[in-house]
Amino acid sequence: MCQKQVLVVDDETEVTAFFRYFLEEKSVNILEANSGRDVGRLLQELTTPIHIALVDMKLPDANGLDLLRSIKQCCPSCEVVIMTGYSTVKSAVQAIQAGARDYVEKPFDDLDDLEKMIDSILEQPSVQDSEVALAAAQCGIVCSPSGPMGKVLSLADKLAKKAINILIEGETGTGKELMARFIHQFSQRAQHPFVAINCGAIPQALLESELFGHEKGAFTGASRTRKGYFELANNGTLFLDEIGEASAGIQVKLLRVLETGEYMRVGGEEIHRTNIRIISATNRDLKEEIERKRFRVDLLYRLEGVKLVLPPLRERAEDIPLIARYHLQKKFGEEYDIAPEAVERLQNYHWPGNIRQLINILNQIIAIYECRLIREEHLPGYILDSTPSASLGSQADDFIRRETETFIKRIVDSVGSVEDINFGHVMQQMKDIEVQVGRRIIKKGLAELNGNRKLLCEKLNLTPRRLRYILNEKS
Repeated sequence: MCQKQVLVVDDETEVTAFFRYFLEEKSVNILEANSGRDVGRLLQELTTPIHIALVDMKLPDANGLDLLRSIKQCCPSCEVVIMTGYSTVKSAVQAIQAGARDYVEKPFDDLDDLEKMIDSILEQPSVQDSEVALAAAQCGIVCSPSGPMGKVLSLADKLAKKAINILIEGETGTGKELMARFIHQFSQRAQHPFVAINCGAIPQALLESELFGHEKGAFTGASRTRKGYFELANNGTLFLDEIGEASAGIQVKLLRVLETGEYMRVGGEEIHRTNIRIISATNRDLKEEIERKRFRVDLLYRLEGVKLVLPPLRERAEDIPLIARYHLQKKFGEEYDIAPEAVERLQNYHWPGNIRQLINILNQIIAIYECRLIREEHLPGYILDSTPSASLGSQADDFIRRETETFIKRIVDSVGSVEDINFGHVMQQMKDIEVQVGRRIIKKGLAELNGNRKLLCEKLNLTPRRLRYILNEKS
Protein backbone atom coordinates (compact mmCIF):
# COMPACT_ATOMS: atom_id res chain seq x y z
CA MET A 1 0.00 0.00 0.00
CA CYS A 2 1.27 3.48 -0.92
CA GLN A 3 2.45 5.42 2.10
CA LYS A 4 0.18 8.36 2.84
CA GLN A 5 1.65 11.83 2.50
CA VAL A 6 1.15 14.77 4.85
CA LEU A 7 2.14 18.26 3.75
CA VAL A 8 2.97 20.82 6.47
CA VAL A 9 3.09 24.45 5.32
CA ASP A 10 4.34 27.00 7.83
CA ASP A 11 7.01 29.72 7.75
CA GLU A 12 8.06 28.84 11.31
CA THR A 13 10.56 25.98 11.24
CA GLU A 14 9.58 25.12 14.82
CA VAL A 15 6.08 24.20 13.58
CA THR A 16 7.28 21.96 10.76
CA ALA A 17 9.78 20.34 13.14
CA PHE A 18 6.97 19.76 15.67
CA PHE A 19 4.83 17.92 13.11
CA ARG A 20 7.80 15.90 11.90
CA TYR A 21 8.23 14.66 15.47
CA PHE A 22 4.48 14.48 16.21
CA LEU A 23 3.72 12.31 13.17
CA GLU A 24 6.82 10.11 13.13
CA GLU A 25 4.90 7.09 14.51
CA LYS A 26 2.03 7.44 12.00
CA SER A 27 3.86 5.75 9.11
CA VAL A 28 3.32 8.74 6.86
CA ASN A 29 5.63 10.61 4.54
CA ILE A 30 6.12 14.20 5.70
CA LEU A 31 6.48 16.97 3.13
CA GLU A 32 7.47 20.45 4.34
CA ALA A 33 7.09 23.91 2.84
CA ASN A 34 7.96 27.26 4.42
CA SER A 35 6.43 29.59 1.84
CA GLY A 36 3.89 29.84 -0.93
CA ARG A 37 6.73 29.54 -3.43
CA ASP A 38 7.80 26.26 -1.83
CA VAL A 39 4.24 24.94 -2.14
CA GLY A 40 4.05 25.87 -5.83
CA ARG A 41 7.35 24.13 -6.54
CA LEU A 42 6.35 21.05 -4.55
CA LEU A 43 3.01 20.71 -6.35
CA GLN A 44 4.70 20.94 -9.74
CA GLU A 45 7.12 18.15 -8.83
CA LEU A 46 4.50 15.97 -7.09
CA THR A 47 4.31 12.35 -8.31
CA THR A 48 2.02 10.84 -5.65
CA PRO A 49 -1.05 12.48 -4.07
CA ILE A 50 -1.13 14.35 -0.78
CA HIS A 51 -3.64 12.99 1.74
CA ILE A 52 -3.52 15.77 4.35
CA ALA A 53 -2.24 19.33 4.09
CA LEU A 54 -1.74 21.34 7.30
CA VAL A 55 -1.55 24.91 6.04
CA ASP A 56 -0.78 28.09 7.97
CA MET A 57 -3.29 30.83 7.19
CA LYS A 58 -0.68 33.59 6.96
CA LEU A 59 2.64 33.22 5.17
CA PRO A 60 4.96 36.06 4.13
CA ASP A 61 4.26 35.51 0.42
CA ALA A 62 0.82 33.82 0.40
CA ASN A 63 -2.36 33.28 2.36
CA GLY A 64 -4.03 30.03 3.30
CA LEU A 65 -7.07 30.53 1.09
CA ASP A 66 -4.96 30.79 -2.07
CA LEU A 67 -2.86 27.77 -1.05
CA LEU A 68 -6.05 25.82 -0.29
CA ARG A 69 -7.29 26.38 -3.82
CA SER A 70 -3.94 25.44 -5.35
CA ILE A 71 -3.68 22.23 -3.32
CA LYS A 72 -7.29 21.25 -4.07
CA GLN A 73 -6.73 21.87 -7.77
CA CYS A 74 -3.68 19.61 -7.79
CA CYS A 75 -5.03 16.98 -5.34
CA PRO A 76 -8.87 17.20 -5.19
CA SER A 77 -9.13 14.43 -2.58
CA CYS A 78 -6.60 16.07 -0.23
CA GLU A 79 -8.05 17.06 3.15
CA VAL A 80 -6.78 20.55 4.00
CA VAL A 81 -6.59 21.69 7.63
CA ILE A 82 -5.99 25.39 8.19
CA MET A 83 -3.71 26.43 11.06
CA THR A 84 -4.58 29.82 12.47
CA GLY A 85 -4.13 32.18 15.37
CA TYR A 86 -7.20 33.37 17.27
CA SER A 87 -7.22 36.71 15.43
CA THR A 88 -7.73 34.96 12.08
CA VAL A 89 -10.44 32.48 13.05
CA LYS A 90 -12.96 34.20 10.77
CA SER A 91 -10.59 33.69 7.84
CA ALA A 92 -10.33 30.02 8.81
CA VAL A 93 -14.12 29.76 8.64
CA GLN A 94 -13.96 31.20 5.13
CA ALA A 95 -11.45 28.47 4.31
CA ILE A 96 -13.91 25.80 5.50
CA GLN A 97 -16.55 27.34 3.24
CA ALA A 98 -14.01 27.12 0.41
CA GLY A 99 -13.42 23.40 0.99
CA ALA A 100 -11.09 22.99 3.96
CA ARG A 101 -11.78 19.96 6.18
CA ASP A 102 -11.20 21.81 9.46
CA TYR A 103 -9.05 24.37 11.24
CA VAL A 104 -6.88 24.27 14.35
CA GLU A 105 -5.74 27.18 16.49
CA LYS A 106 -2.11 27.86 17.32
CA PRO A 107 -0.53 27.29 19.73
CA PHE A 108 -1.74 23.68 19.92
CA ASP A 109 -3.00 23.50 23.50
CA ASP A 110 -4.66 20.07 23.31
CA LEU A 111 -2.39 17.64 21.48
CA ASP A 112 -4.83 14.75 22.07
CA ASP A 113 -7.53 16.54 20.09
CA LEU A 114 -5.03 17.38 17.36
CA GLU A 115 -3.97 13.74 17.11
CA LYS A 116 -7.57 12.52 17.04
CA MET A 117 -8.38 14.88 14.19
CA ILE A 118 -5.38 13.75 12.13
CA ASP A 119 -6.09 10.07 12.85
CA SER A 120 -9.73 10.48 11.82
CA ILE A 121 -8.62 11.88 8.46
CA LEU A 122 -5.96 9.22 7.92
CA GLU A 123 -8.18 6.29 8.92
CA GLN A 124 -11.55 7.17 7.40
CA PRO A 125 -13.18 9.52 4.89
CA SER A 126 -14.66 12.81 6.01
CA VAL A 127 -18.20 12.95 7.35
CA GLN A 128 -20.56 13.22 4.40
CA ASP A 129 -23.04 16.08 4.21
CA SER A 130 -25.88 13.55 4.20
CA GLU A 131 -24.70 12.23 7.59
CA VAL A 132 -24.64 15.77 8.99
CA ALA A 133 -28.19 16.37 7.71
CA LEU A 134 -29.34 13.11 9.29
CA ALA A 135 -27.82 14.12 12.62
CA ALA A 136 -29.43 17.56 12.34
CA ALA A 137 -32.84 15.95 11.84
CA GLN A 138 -32.49 14.56 15.36
CA CYS A 139 -32.51 18.19 16.52
CA GLY A 140 -35.49 19.08 14.34
CA ILE A 141 -33.53 20.65 11.47
CA VAL A 142 -34.68 19.14 8.17
CA CYS A 143 -33.01 20.08 4.91
CA SER A 144 -31.43 18.87 1.70
CA PRO A 145 -27.67 18.33 2.18
CA SER A 146 -26.91 20.21 -1.03
CA GLY A 147 -29.24 23.15 -0.37
CA PRO A 148 -28.56 26.52 1.33
CA MET A 149 -29.37 25.20 4.81
CA GLY A 150 -27.27 22.08 4.20
CA LYS A 151 -24.24 24.27 3.58
CA VAL A 152 -24.82 26.18 6.82
CA LEU A 153 -25.19 22.86 8.66
CA SER A 154 -21.92 21.56 7.27
CA LEU A 155 -20.14 24.64 8.60
CA ALA A 156 -21.96 24.45 11.96
CA ASP A 157 -20.90 20.80 12.32
CA LYS A 158 -17.25 21.78 11.93
CA LEU A 159 -17.61 24.70 14.37
CA ALA A 160 -19.47 22.71 17.01
CA LYS A 161 -16.31 21.27 18.60
CA LYS A 162 -14.46 24.59 18.58
CA ALA A 163 -14.15 26.72 21.70
CA ILE A 164 -15.65 29.77 20.08
CA ASN A 165 -18.79 31.85 20.56
CA ILE A 166 -21.26 31.84 17.68
CA LEU A 167 -23.77 34.45 16.53
CA ILE A 168 -26.73 33.14 14.53
CA GLU A 169 -28.59 35.60 12.32
CA GLY A 170 -31.83 34.95 10.52
CA GLU A 171 -35.40 36.04 10.12
CA THR A 172 -38.00 35.10 12.72
CA GLY A 173 -39.01 31.46 12.39
CA THR A 174 -35.92 30.21 10.53
CA GLY A 175 -34.86 27.85 13.35
CA LYS A 176 -32.12 29.72 15.19
CA GLU A 177 -32.69 27.90 18.49
CA LEU A 178 -32.73 24.52 16.72
CA MET A 179 -29.37 25.38 15.17
CA ALA A 180 -28.02 26.35 18.59
CA ARG A 181 -29.17 22.99 20.02
CA PHE A 182 -27.52 21.18 17.11
CA ILE A 183 -24.21 22.94 17.79
CA HIS A 184 -24.43 22.12 21.49
CA GLN A 185 -25.35 18.47 20.93
CA PHE A 186 -22.31 17.89 18.73
CA SER A 187 -19.90 19.93 20.85
CA GLN A 188 -17.56 18.82 23.61
CA ARG A 189 -20.06 20.31 26.07
CA ALA A 190 -22.89 18.00 25.01
CA GLN A 191 -22.99 16.22 28.39
CA HIS A 192 -23.56 19.52 30.18
CA PRO A 193 -26.67 21.76 30.21
CA PHE A 194 -28.08 23.68 27.27
CA VAL A 195 -29.97 26.68 28.66
CA ALA A 196 -31.94 29.09 26.47
CA ILE A 197 -33.28 32.54 27.31
CA ASN A 198 -35.14 35.00 25.07
CA CYS A 199 -33.82 38.47 25.91
CA GLY A 200 -36.86 40.09 24.31
CA ALA A 201 -39.48 38.04 26.17
CA ILE A 202 -38.40 39.05 29.69
CA PRO A 203 -38.85 42.58 31.08
CA GLN A 204 -35.45 44.26 31.16
CA ALA A 205 -35.83 44.96 34.89
CA LEU A 206 -35.95 41.20 35.53
CA LEU A 207 -33.47 40.08 32.88
CA GLU A 208 -30.40 40.74 35.06
CA SER A 209 -31.82 38.48 37.79
CA GLU A 210 -32.66 35.78 35.23
CA LEU A 211 -29.14 35.84 33.82
CA PHE A 212 -27.06 36.21 36.97
CA GLY A 213 -29.41 35.11 39.77
CA HIS A 214 -30.18 37.00 42.96
CA GLU A 215 -29.70 36.75 46.70
CA LYS A 216 -32.51 36.51 49.20
CA GLY A 217 -33.88 39.98 49.95
CA ALA A 218 -32.17 41.59 46.94
CA PHE A 219 -35.48 43.20 45.94
CA THR A 220 -39.15 43.03 46.82
CA GLY A 221 -40.36 39.49 46.25
CA ALA A 222 -36.89 37.89 46.41
CA SER A 223 -37.87 35.46 49.18
CA ARG A 224 -35.00 33.08 48.49
CA THR A 225 -31.63 32.87 46.77
CA ARG A 226 -31.99 31.93 43.12
CA LYS A 227 -29.42 30.73 40.58
CA GLY A 228 -29.25 32.53 37.25
CA TYR A 229 -28.83 31.09 33.77
CA PHE A 230 -25.06 31.65 33.77
CA GLU A 231 -24.84 29.43 36.84
CA LEU A 232 -27.33 26.85 35.57
CA ALA A 233 -25.50 26.54 32.24
CA ASN A 234 -22.02 26.23 33.76
CA ASN A 235 -19.71 24.02 31.62
CA GLY A 236 -22.47 23.87 29.01
CA THR A 237 -24.02 26.25 26.50
CA LEU A 238 -26.06 29.41 27.12
CA PHE A 239 -28.27 30.44 24.21
CA LEU A 240 -29.12 34.16 24.23
CA ASP A 241 -32.01 34.52 21.79
CA GLU A 242 -32.92 37.97 20.44
CA ILE A 243 -29.76 39.45 21.92
CA GLY A 244 -30.47 42.69 20.07
CA GLU A 245 -33.32 43.35 22.52
CA ALA A 246 -31.01 43.55 25.56
CA SER A 247 -30.85 46.96 27.22
CA ALA A 248 -27.67 49.04 27.44
CA GLY A 249 -27.23 48.10 31.11
CA ILE A 250 -27.56 44.39 30.42
CA GLN A 251 -25.10 44.68 27.53
CA VAL A 252 -22.47 46.15 29.88
CA LYS A 253 -22.91 43.30 32.36
CA LEU A 254 -22.80 40.68 29.59
CA LEU A 255 -19.59 42.21 28.26
CA ARG A 256 -17.95 41.96 31.67
CA VAL A 257 -18.82 38.30 32.20
CA LEU A 258 -17.67 37.46 28.66
CA GLU A 259 -14.35 39.22 29.24
CA THR A 260 -13.62 37.90 32.74
CA GLY A 261 -15.85 34.87 33.24
CA GLU A 262 -16.93 36.46 36.53
CA TYR A 263 -20.26 37.84 37.76
CA MET A 264 -22.18 38.56 40.95
CA ARG A 265 -25.78 37.73 41.74
CA VAL A 266 -28.13 40.68 42.10
CA GLY A 267 -27.83 41.88 45.69
CA GLY A 268 -24.77 39.72 46.29
CA GLU A 269 -21.12 40.42 47.03
CA GLU A 270 -19.57 37.02 46.25
CA ILE A 271 -17.87 36.65 42.87
CA HIS A 272 -18.96 33.60 40.87
CA ARG A 273 -17.08 32.14 37.94
CA THR A 274 -18.61 30.56 34.87
CA ASN A 275 -17.25 28.38 32.08
CA ILE A 276 -19.79 28.39 29.30
CA ARG A 277 -20.09 28.74 25.57
CA ILE A 278 -22.32 31.55 24.37
CA ILE A 279 -24.47 31.09 21.28
CA SER A 280 -26.53 34.18 20.55
CA ALA A 281 -29.17 34.88 17.95
CA THR A 282 -30.93 37.87 16.47
CA ASN A 283 -33.23 38.82 13.62
CA ARG A 284 -31.80 42.35 13.69
CA ASP A 285 -28.80 43.75 11.84
CA LEU A 286 -26.53 44.34 14.84
CA LYS A 287 -24.09 46.44 12.83
CA GLU A 288 -26.96 48.74 11.97
CA GLU A 289 -27.96 48.77 15.64
CA ILE A 290 -24.39 49.79 16.48
CA GLU A 291 -24.61 52.70 14.03
CA ARG A 292 -27.80 53.78 15.78
CA LYS A 293 -26.05 53.57 19.18
CA ARG A 294 -28.37 50.79 20.35
CA PHE A 295 -25.81 48.00 20.59
CA ARG A 296 -22.23 47.92 21.87
CA VAL A 297 -19.60 47.16 19.26
CA ASP A 298 -17.28 45.58 21.88
CA LEU A 299 -20.06 43.18 22.90
CA LEU A 300 -20.62 42.21 19.26
CA TYR A 301 -16.91 41.35 18.94
CA ARG A 302 -17.24 39.01 21.94
CA LEU A 303 -20.42 37.36 20.71
CA GLU A 304 -19.48 37.07 17.05
CA GLY A 305 -16.54 34.71 17.15
CA VAL A 306 -18.15 33.30 14.03
CA LYS A 307 -21.45 34.24 12.43
CA LEU A 308 -23.92 31.83 10.84
CA VAL A 309 -26.69 33.26 8.65
CA LEU A 310 -29.75 31.02 8.33
CA PRO A 311 -31.51 31.26 4.95
CA PRO A 312 -35.24 32.13 4.94
CA LEU A 313 -37.66 29.42 3.84
CA ARG A 314 -38.37 31.21 0.53
CA GLU A 315 -34.72 30.57 -0.43
CA ARG A 316 -34.91 26.84 0.31
CA ALA A 317 -38.09 25.76 -1.47
CA GLU A 318 -36.61 22.30 -2.05
CA ASP A 319 -36.76 21.73 1.71
CA ILE A 320 -40.50 22.48 2.07
CA PRO A 321 -41.76 18.94 1.30
CA LEU A 322 -39.08 17.47 3.61
CA ILE A 323 -40.05 19.78 6.45
CA ALA A 324 -43.79 19.26 5.92
CA ARG A 325 -43.59 15.46 5.88
CA TYR A 326 -41.17 15.37 8.81
CA HIS A 327 -43.50 17.48 10.93
CA LEU A 328 -46.70 15.70 9.93
CA GLN A 329 -45.33 12.23 10.59
CA LYS A 330 -43.59 13.19 13.82
CA LYS A 331 -46.62 14.98 15.31
CA PHE A 332 -49.55 13.02 13.86
CA GLY A 333 -48.22 9.67 12.64
CA GLU A 334 -46.55 7.94 9.71
CA GLU A 335 -49.81 7.71 7.73
CA TYR A 336 -50.01 11.51 7.34
CA ASP A 337 -48.70 13.03 4.12
CA ILE A 338 -49.06 15.92 1.72
CA ALA A 339 -50.08 15.68 -1.95
CA PRO A 340 -47.66 16.79 -4.70
CA GLU A 341 -49.94 19.58 -5.96
CA ALA A 342 -50.17 20.96 -2.39
CA VAL A 343 -46.38 20.82 -2.11
CA GLU A 344 -46.08 22.84 -5.30
CA ARG A 345 -48.43 25.49 -3.91
CA LEU A 346 -46.42 25.69 -0.70
CA GLN A 347 -43.22 26.10 -2.70
CA ASN A 348 -44.78 29.01 -4.59
CA TYR A 349 -45.47 30.98 -1.39
CA HIS A 350 -42.98 33.52 -0.01
CA TRP A 351 -43.29 32.53 3.72
CA PRO A 352 -42.78 35.75 5.71
CA GLY A 353 -43.07 33.69 8.92
CA ASN A 354 -40.72 30.98 7.63
CA ILE A 355 -40.76 27.45 9.12
CA ARG A 356 -42.83 28.49 12.13
CA GLN A 357 -45.58 29.74 9.80
CA LEU A 358 -45.45 26.55 7.70
CA ILE A 359 -45.84 24.32 10.77
CA ASN A 360 -48.73 26.40 12.11
CA ILE A 361 -50.56 26.10 8.79
CA LEU A 362 -50.08 22.32 8.70
CA ASN A 363 -51.41 22.03 12.26
CA GLN A 364 -54.45 24.17 11.42
CA ILE A 365 -55.27 22.09 8.34
CA ILE A 366 -55.17 18.82 10.26
CA ALA A 367 -57.33 20.31 13.02
CA ILE A 368 -59.94 21.80 10.67
CA TYR A 369 -60.24 19.10 8.00
CA GLU A 370 -59.26 16.06 10.08
CA CYS A 371 -57.54 14.68 7.00
CA ARG A 372 -54.54 12.40 6.68
CA LEU A 373 -53.54 13.64 3.23
CA ILE A 374 -53.25 17.41 2.81
CA ARG A 375 -54.52 18.38 -0.64
CA GLU A 376 -54.43 21.62 -2.58
CA GLU A 377 -58.01 22.54 -1.64
CA HIS A 378 -57.10 22.41 2.06
CA LEU A 379 -54.61 25.26 1.77
CA PRO A 380 -55.47 28.86 2.81
CA GLY A 381 -56.58 31.20 0.04
CA TYR A 382 -53.59 33.52 0.39
CA ILE A 383 -51.26 30.59 -0.39
CA LEU A 384 -53.35 29.49 -3.39
CA ASP A 385 -53.25 33.07 -4.73
CA SER A 386 -49.48 33.49 -4.33
CA THR A 387 -47.14 33.77 -7.31
CA PRO A 388 -44.45 31.12 -7.99
CA SER A 389 -41.36 31.36 -5.81
CA ALA A 390 -39.32 30.43 -8.87
CA SER A 391 -39.75 34.04 -9.93
CA LEU A 392 -38.63 35.51 -6.61
CA GLY A 393 -36.23 37.76 -8.53
CA SER A 394 -39.15 39.23 -10.50
CA GLN A 395 -41.14 39.52 -7.25
CA ALA A 396 -38.31 41.54 -5.78
CA ASP A 397 -38.21 43.70 -8.94
CA ASP A 398 -41.98 44.28 -8.72
CA PHE A 399 -41.70 45.18 -5.04
CA ILE A 400 -38.89 47.65 -5.69
CA ARG A 401 -40.82 49.14 -8.61
CA ARG A 402 -43.97 49.62 -6.52
CA GLU A 403 -42.08 51.09 -3.58
CA THR A 404 -40.07 53.39 -5.85
CA GLU A 405 -43.18 54.68 -7.60
CA THR A 406 -44.81 55.36 -4.21
CA PHE A 407 -41.68 57.11 -2.99
CA ILE A 408 -41.39 59.27 -6.12
CA LYS A 409 -45.03 60.28 -5.92
CA ARG A 410 -44.63 61.23 -2.27
CA ILE A 411 -41.56 63.36 -3.05
CA VAL A 412 -43.16 65.11 -6.04
CA ASP A 413 -46.38 65.80 -4.11
CA SER A 414 -44.43 67.31 -1.21
CA VAL A 415 -42.29 69.84 -3.10
CA GLY A 416 -45.10 72.31 -3.70
CA SER A 417 -45.01 74.76 -6.60
CA VAL A 418 -42.43 74.37 -9.37
CA GLU A 419 -41.26 77.91 -8.62
CA ASP A 420 -40.18 76.77 -5.15
CA ILE A 421 -38.13 73.78 -6.30
CA ASN A 422 -34.34 73.78 -6.16
CA PHE A 423 -34.00 71.17 -8.88
CA GLY A 424 -30.29 70.58 -8.44
CA HIS A 425 -30.73 70.08 -4.68
CA VAL A 426 -33.53 67.53 -5.21
CA MET A 427 -31.51 65.53 -7.73
CA GLN A 428 -28.46 65.52 -5.45
CA GLN A 429 -30.60 64.17 -2.64
CA MET A 430 -31.82 61.39 -4.92
CA LYS A 431 -28.20 60.49 -5.71
CA ASP A 432 -27.45 60.38 -1.98
CA ILE A 433 -30.37 57.98 -1.47
CA GLU A 434 -29.03 55.79 -4.29
CA VAL A 435 -25.66 55.58 -2.53
CA GLN A 436 -27.31 54.73 0.79
CA VAL A 437 -29.29 51.90 -0.82
CA GLY A 438 -26.12 50.58 -2.44
CA ARG A 439 -24.24 50.67 0.87
CA ARG A 440 -27.04 48.83 2.67
CA ILE A 441 -27.11 46.09 0.02
CA ILE A 442 -23.32 45.71 0.12
CA LYS A 443 -23.24 45.57 3.94
CA LYS A 444 -25.98 42.96 3.95
CA GLY A 445 -24.08 40.91 1.36
CA LEU A 446 -20.80 41.15 3.28
CA ALA A 447 -22.56 39.97 6.44
CA GLU A 448 -24.06 36.98 4.63
CA LEU A 449 -20.74 36.06 2.99
CA ASN A 450 -18.61 36.56 6.12
CA GLY A 451 -16.83 39.57 4.62
CA ASN A 452 -15.78 37.87 1.35
CA ARG A 453 -15.59 40.91 -0.94
CA LYS A 454 -14.39 39.00 -3.99
CA LEU A 455 -17.38 36.67 -3.90
CA LEU A 456 -19.77 39.57 -3.28
CA CYS A 457 -18.41 41.42 -6.33
CA GLU A 458 -19.05 38.32 -8.42
CA LYS A 459 -22.61 37.95 -7.12
CA LEU A 460 -23.49 41.65 -7.55
CA ASN A 461 -21.54 42.07 -10.81
CA LEU A 462 -19.46 44.84 -9.25
CA THR A 463 -15.82 45.73 -9.71
CA PRO A 464 -13.78 45.89 -6.49
CA ARG A 465 -13.12 49.55 -7.24
CA ARG A 466 -16.86 50.29 -7.51
CA LEU A 467 -17.51 48.43 -4.25
CA ARG A 468 -14.85 50.46 -2.44
CA TYR A 469 -16.25 53.66 -3.94
CA ILE A 470 -19.75 52.95 -2.63
CA LEU A 471 -18.51 51.97 0.83
CA ASN A 472 -16.42 55.13 1.09
CA GLU A 473 -19.42 57.39 0.43
CA LYS A 474 -20.89 59.04 3.50
CA SER A 475 -24.28 57.71 4.52
